[in-house]
Amino acid sequence: MKNAINILAWIAVLVTISVLILTLLTTYQFTYFKYFDSYYLLQWSIFFTMVLFGISMFDFKYRFKNIMYSLFCMILAAIAIFFICMRVY
Repeated sequence: MKNAINILAWIAVLVTISVLILTLLTTYQFTYFKYFDSYYLLQWSIFFTMVLFGISMFDFKYRFKNIMYSLFCMILAAIAIFFICMRVY
């Protein structure tokens, strides 16, 4: 199960990188992609990536540092969803 979550997390990283590139290309008006004209999709992709990495790093068997990394990812995801709910995009 942990390997599947790790693979999903790295796929989410690749999706986030591609969304970031397409958003920057659209923002700086090099090209135009309909759904990438704001940071809305980028915020959602960052949210899902941070949630997946938080889940994949969460493990009580190992050191305190792993729990802190997982908590940090979840806090970043909560901040991202806060900005999505406040319509900052």
